[in-house]
Amino acid sequence: MKKTYRNLLDIIKSTLLDVPVKIDGDLDYSELFDLSKNHKIIPLVFMGLYKHFGDIPEVEQFRNFTYQSIFHDQNQLYLINEIEKIFSDYNIDYMLLKGASIKKYYPAPETRLMGDVDILIKEEQYKVIKKILPQLGLHEMKETDHELNWCNNSGILIELHKKLIPSYNDDYYKYYSEPWGKAYSRNGNGFSMLPEDEYIYMFTHMTKHYRDGGIGLRHIIDLYVFSLKHPMLNMKYIEKELQKLDLEIFHKHILETINVWFNEKQETKISDYITDRIIESGAYGIKEKWDLANASRISASSASVSIAKSKSILLLIFMPYSSMKKKYPILNMIPILLPFMWAVRWIDAIINKRDNISRHSERITKIDETLIEGYNKELEMVGLKFEKK
Repeated sequence: MKKTYRNLLDIIKSTLLDVPVKIDGDLDYSELFDLSKNHKIIPLVFMGLYKHFGDIPEVEQFRNFTYQSIFHDQNQLYLINEIEKIFSDYNIDYMLLKGASIKKYYPAPETRLMGDVDILIKEEQYKVIKKILPQLGLHEMKETDHELNWCNNSGILIELHKKLIPSYNDDYYKYYSEPWGKAYSRNGNGFSMLPEDEYIYMFTHMTKHYRDGGIGLRHIIDLYVFSLKHPMLNMKYIEKELQKLDLEIFHKHILETINVWFNEKQETKISDYITDRIIESGAYGIKEKWDLANASRISASSASVSIAKSKSILLLIFMPYSSMKKKYPILNMIPILLPFMWAVRWIDAIINKRDNISRHSERITKIDETLIEGYNKELEMVGLKFEKK
């Protein structure tokens, strides 16, 4: 493992376990800051640095960023609280997911940043939700396969989940086709999963992102922190359920990697590979990997690279109606205008986003059978694959 990666992981460990930092050689604070920023974990790293090195000049940029992040974090928490209140007032069922659920387990919750706020809702209650969320200063945005997005003027994004897993992830979606099947009421309208089921969901969600282009350090840290707070997890049940998802091998490799990171176990070829891929991916993966993963998924179901590339380009050109009607609300009233609004979107893209479209299209056209085969081999090495139909 690279020295900088080892140092970064040891600083994170010191924050999570309140143990002394072990540093291999001199710290490259600039590289450490860039890595931490790329993975959205600066407050977690700052706490470890400050606790063990004090208020030295090299830590200043970590401190400044952390203070800004905490301000945004507090605004997110306030809005979550307001949403929970108004949902209860209107008898709306909900379940906090991902960061909104896991951050309470961190030594200091503000060290677990959230890009957005994820909440599972029931689609049949969405008509009421649409009427009440504007009371909190939220406005409706784009709808995706599994989410209904809302945002306020401070830039806080609320993702209301219709599904726990997108339907285009066919194999994982089958397990979660009934999103409320594992939920139980914890306080009236607020729902949770049992710890074992939440662990399985966290792991499946993480795997989806790993397979679809990459994950960041936060996904693995979340899993580790959750396990620390739930030491009596029924691992037999978890392993049995992961077998249904065909994830038991990948789970074994991830646990081995966690042991290397935080429990001083011997590195392996697989743990080194997973570590490098995760750290190099940043918080949200690599764009080239996204396109390659999408083409790999489509080619697995169609057995054709050319079809996969064509479908990817078509989706780039012809955004689905569900997404278009959020971008252009007039389509809610006059759906027949969809072809015309596609043309409007193309003109807008050509004028304002020409470079983005060019780069995206270029990435897709470069994909060939060799690249897809190589990506599939990378997945197979860690126990993953795209399901063939």
